[in-house]
Amino acid sequence: MDLFIEKALIFDGLGNPPFKANLGIKGDRIVYIGEEKFHAEKVIDAKELILTPGFIDTHSHSDFTILADPRAEGKITQGITTEINGNCGISGFPMYGEFLERRFLELESLGLNSWNTCEEYINLLKKAKPAINFITLCGYGNLRGSVVGYKNVKLSRKDLRTIKELLKVNRSYDIKGLSTGLIYPPGLFSDTEELIEVIKDLKYSRGIYATHMRSEGEALMGAIEETILIARKTNVPVHISHLKTSGRDNWWKIDSVLNFIKEARNNGIKITADRYPYIASQTDLDAFLPSWIVDGSREDIIERLKNKSVRVQISKYIKERGQDFLNSLLISDVASDKYRSLEGKRLGEIVNLKEAASFICDLLIQSNLMVGVIYFGMSEENLEKILSQPYVMIGTDSSARSTDGITRKGKPHPRGFGSFPRFIKRYVFERGLMKLEEAIKKITSLPAKIFRIEKRGVIRKGYFADIVIFDPAEIEDRATFESPFNISKGIKYVIVNGEIAVFEGSLTGKREGKVLL
Repeated sequence: MDLFIEKALIFDGLGNPPFKANLGIKGDRIVYIGEEKFHAEKVIDAKELILTPGFIDTHSHSDFTILADPRAEGKITQGITTEINGNCGISGFPMYGEFLERRFLELESLGLNSWNTCEEYINLLKKAKPAINFITLCGYGNLRGSVVGYKNVKLSRKDLRTIKELLKVNRSYDIKGLSTGLIYPPGLFSDTEELIEVIKDLKYSRGIYATHMRSEGEALMGAIEETILIARKTNVPVHISHLKTSGRDNWWKIDSVLNFIKEARNNGIKITADRYPYIASQTDLDAFLPSWIVDGSREDIIERLKNKSVRVQISKYIKERGQDFLNSLLISDVASDKYRSLEGKRLGEIVNLKEAASFICDLLIQSNLMVGVIYFGMSEENLEKILSQPYVMIGTDSSARSTDGITRKGKPHPRGFGSFPRFIKRYVFERGLMKLEEAIKKITSLPAKIFRIEKRGVIRKGYFADIVIFDPAEIEDRATFESPFNISKGIKYVIVNGEIAVFEGSLTGKREGKVLL
C-alpha cells in the first residue's frame, strides 16, 4: 500500500454511525477498510481523530481564480477536496462577444488571457493542475451574454435556437447542468418562458438546474414559485443557490419558504439547496441598483451613473431601502487605488444616507463597476432553520484563494477560508442542530449524489481516496471579516486522489486534483 491510516474514527458519509478502523490507499483509491495492519510507504496515526470523505463545496466561484492560482489554499485547508463551479449564471465557458468583453478586466487582474470554448477552458484547467477536484455547471449568463449581449430584450426564435445549440455543444462535456443568476445582467433580462425552453433540454443529459433566484428578499415567494414552476414544466431537478431570507423585513417569511419547498418535494418535485454558514452575503455593488440601470454595456452603465437625474432616482431607491441597508454594507475588493483605503469599512461609516447615491455612483465609475460589498442582512435563527433541512448542503459561495500571490487581494468574505470548519464547530458541536454523521452526509455523499459525482463522497473500498482527517477538539474557523485570509484550525490531513495535500495541518504543495469533465 502507498498510504495506511491507523485507528481512525470513520464517518462513512452516508449518515451511518461512526466506527473505528484502519484504512489503506493504493494509487488514487481506497483499497482496504478493517482492523488488520499493513505495511505502507506512509503511515498516519489517526487515533482520537475523525476521518471522513473529502468535503464537497456545492457552490463555488473559482472559475477564473483556480487558473490564476491553482493552490486553492483557502479551500483545501478547510477540508474541501471537490468544488462545483459555474454558479449564479457565470462559468468559464463559453465566452464570446459582449460576455467576453465584460470579463476582460477580471481576467486581466488575474494575469489571464482570454479563451472561448469549453474545450479550451478544460485544457487550461488541466495545464494548471488544481489542488482540488474541479466540477462545473454552464452559466446561462455566458450563453445569453455571448449571443445577445447585455440588452434587456426578449429573445427572437433564432437567438433562442442559437443559445440551445450552444448549450448542446457544452453538454457533450460532462458539465453537471445549467445555472442562472437572475439578479445579475444578463440573466435578469430573461423571462420564465425563455428559461423553461432552454432548461428542458437538460433532461437529455441528466443535468441539474441551479439558480440564484430572481429575489431573495422582497419578492422571495414569487421567486420560489417561479423556480418550482420551472422544475414542474421541465421535469429537471432544481437546486436553489444560497437559500436565504434577505433583509430584516423579510425574515418572517422563512416558515412559508420552507413549507413551500416541503410541499413541492412531497409532490415529487426534485428540489435541493445550499447555504453558507454566515448571516452576511457578498456580491457586486451594482447588483443593488435597479435593473434598468445595468441594461447594456459597461460604458452604457457608467454613462447613466454620471447623469444627474439618474442619481436622483438612485438616491430615492437607496432611501427606500433605509438606514439598515446603508449601515450593513462593507466595501471589499475595491479595484481602484483611489478607494483602496475604504476596503473593510461599512458604507455608513463613510457617507450618510443623503450622500450615499453620489458616493456609490462615483465609486462604481472609478472602479469600472468592479466593487464588491458584504451585506449584513440575514437572521441567525433563519440560518439555523435552513441548515437543519435534510435537502440543504453547504457551499462557500466563494472563489478559491491563497494566503499570498495574485488571489490575495481586498477583504473578501471569510467564508472562502472558514465555511466547513465553522459549520461543524458552531452548528453541529456547539448548537447541536444535527448529529455529526448527518452533517458529514450533507457535505459529502449528498452533494455527490445530487451532482452525479461518481465514486466520491463515501468512504468505501474502490472509491477515490479523497479524505479529510480532523481533530474534533480543535476544529475551528479563524477567518474573520477583518482578516479573511486566516487558515482554519483542526484540519490535520487532507488527501486528494490518494496524495497528501495537508499533513499535520500544513500544506505539502501537492496538487493532485482532477478536472472531472
